[in-house]
Amino acid sequence: MSWKEYETYITRHFQRLFPDTSIQHDVRREGLISKTQRQIDILIEGRVAGFDLKIIVDCKYFNKNVDVKDVESFLSFLQDLKASKGILITNKGYSRAAYNRATFDSQDIELRIIDFGDLEKLQGFLAIPYSKSECAIVSSPPGWVVDAKRGKKYLASFYPAGLTQTEAFHTAGFIYLAFSHKDKDWPDLPALLAKQNEGAKRHYKNPKIEYLDTIKRDDCTLTLRVIDAQEMRDSIEYTMFLDYPSVIIYMTLLTNRRDEKDCLKKLEWIAEKLIKGNVIFDKNAYPINVQM
Repeated sequence: MSWKEYETYITRHFQRLFPDTSIQHDVRREGLISKTQRQIDILIEGRVAGFDLKIIVDCKYFNKNVDVKDVESFLSFLQDLKASKGILITNKGYSRAAYNRATFDSQDIELRIIDFGDLEKLQGFLAIPYSKSECAIVSSPPGWVVDAKRGKKYLASFYPAGLTQTEAFHTAGFIYLAFSHKDKDWPDLPALLAKQNEGAKRHYKNPKIEYLDTIKRDDCTLTLRVIDAQEMRDSIEYTMFLDYPSVIIYMTLLTNRRDEKDCLKKLEWIAEKLIKGNVIFDKNAYPINVQM
């Protein structure tokens, strides 16, 4: 396969993933900082998960692994073009430093590195769940997918790629996301925690409820709670609460103890990368855009 065939294959893959969006191959756009024309391998523009986003895909057809310098160069490239997301696809692989630089970067831009051989697993990596006027742009952690299909008590869920929602719930890690709007019934996080903890005590005989140290964010307060009980057997439950002025966004992880540490890292990854926003509706109350 030549580099042109490589890029064409990847372009067609994204056209299958996002059939309702504009996907262009080998285009040029002026950089906001550089004020020069920048060449883009694949540009995805339009409505993704119901909202307007710009995703830039860079195809690295190398005879060596992608290294940290390649990642830093691409991050600057994304910033210059004001991209919402970036995807770096490589035919060879990537170094540990490159992976860490992409995964743990503190910029608002999210960068995902994907091996060409794993391209077919890239499905459902982005969603924008919303409730009333509040929304969150969320991405699936490496090796997982995000499912925007709503459940009875949640707006989106996350689980390992290759599994169904049901399989993940019963055999592996499963995370669901929900919103709690602050009003007279639910005025703050302590009220929500008290209500949920009361429910746990009714459901389990003697549940152990603890609060753990976790990651930090500048725009909200984060609280990590763990619930353990004898009736849960080989399972355990973690919930991450992101406390904003008007809403609490929380994500609950259900996992077996064997995968507990790895799944907890996934939960913290999602919470760290989440972008809080507000939904803009048209006159028919249909969501048309997101305001950050």
